[in-house]
Amino acid sequence: MAECHPVGFQWVMEAKQRGAMVIHVDPRFTRTSALADLHVPLRAGSDIAFLGGLINYVLQNEREFREYVLAYTNAAAIVDERFVDAEDLDGLFSGYDPEGRTYSPESWGYEREQRENGVEEGRIARETAAPERTGAAGASVGAKPATDPTLTHPRCVYQILKRHFARYTPQEVARVTGVSEEQFLAVARAITRNSGRDRTTAWVYSVGWTQHTVGVQYIRTAAILQLLLGNIGRPGGGILALRGHASIQGSTDIPTLYDLLPGYLPMPVASKHPDLAAYVAEHVDKAGFWGRMPSYIVSLLKAWWGEAAQPE
Repeated sequence: MAECHPVGFQWVMEAKQRGAMVIHVDPRFTRTSALADLHVPLRAGSDIAFLGGLINYVLQNEREFREYVLAYTNAAAIVDERFVDAEDLDGLFSGYDPEGRTYSPESWGYEREQRENGVEEGRIARETAAPERTGAAGASVGAKPATDPTLTHPRCVYQILKRHFARYTPQEVARVTGVSEEQFLAVARAITRNSGRDRTTAWVYSVGWTQHTVGVQYIRTAAILQLLLGNIGRPGGGILALRGHASIQGSTDIPTLYDLLPGYLPMPVASKHPDLAAYVAEHVDKAGFWGRMPSYIVSLLKAWWGEAAQPE
């Protein structure tokens, strides 16, 4: 970051001067490493094991931000009884077709009874959704899933995560990544100390993650970690993607794309949406991220128009 994004790195240094801890996880020793509090040299391509070990540390030691996890993630949702994880199928998940070498995600949804109540509505919503909607916040759920707020149900997302990531012990992380157990645990303790109700931790990555064939999985794994710690959607948190050109990610976040409003809201079409009610009716879902779509658009209109933003 110090070499490729020196202007951005200025703010990392200012944060460090104010007491922030800077950890650099990278196979190379660079100018970023020289200015970090801790440089963690791992083997190239072993990031999933490293991040998986951090998730396992959080789950095994119950260091997640429990109130945040219950309120803002699907950790309590109960998954279909047909779902089988990789450790029980010799490295494969349920739904694998060996002839086509593809997966059918039918068994990966929430508990079957809840899914069947809204499965047709969910199918229609997925087929008719604008492409940016499923990319921004996932496909339509159709119906709210059954949940277990105690997070003890064996098929809730939290317990499935716990079983899946249990393989990434400090010893296994050290074997795969080349990072010593002591150094790995130092990172694990640092990020959990710095996450919760009063503090947040940010992860910053560049093309070192996305240029791998499994780069998407790196970022998804980091997202699981950050959600468990309550570091998404809060000041000082997040997963920050640094790029060498102006506003690549920002073109969708700000946004500057013609078909999106801020918050990834689809652009209204005058011929289809003569009023707010028609616009909301087409895009709102019963559950999930887009279940709150009416609130998002109203908040945006109020931000733009202030006192002039009235229901009529």
